[in-house]
Amino acid sequence: MSNDSKLLLGLIVGVAAGAVAGLMIAPTSGKETREKIKETATDFKEDLDKKLNKLSSKLDKETIDDIKNQFRNLKGKAKEEYDAVAKKVKDLEHEIEAKIKDLKKQAANLNSEKT
Repeated sequence: MSNDSKLLLGLIVGVAAGAVAGLMIAPTSGKETREKIKETATDFKEDLDKKLNKLSSKLDKETIDDIKNQFRNLKGKAKEEYDAVAKKVKDLEHEIEAKIKDLKKQAANLNSEKT
């Protein structure tokens, strides 16, 4: 693998990791976070496709094939990461809903004890 393709792959991985990290620390609901991840991934893919098309005119066929294969692998890993994050968000939503339900029950018990 050439240094240029290693650099490009590193850049792609870094941008993807940064985008996911930024979304994960944002104070939004699970549904909003999943939507933002989906939108960011779509925007990232479109932007990357444009850049790869532009770059492909400057690279040899072997390097292009190598980058395409790595992109496919990265895309698969990104999908796996997205699925894992979405599952974690969904699990957290269920935990929060259960805790809210429990707190409401405790509040109702306290109110009934006061009367």
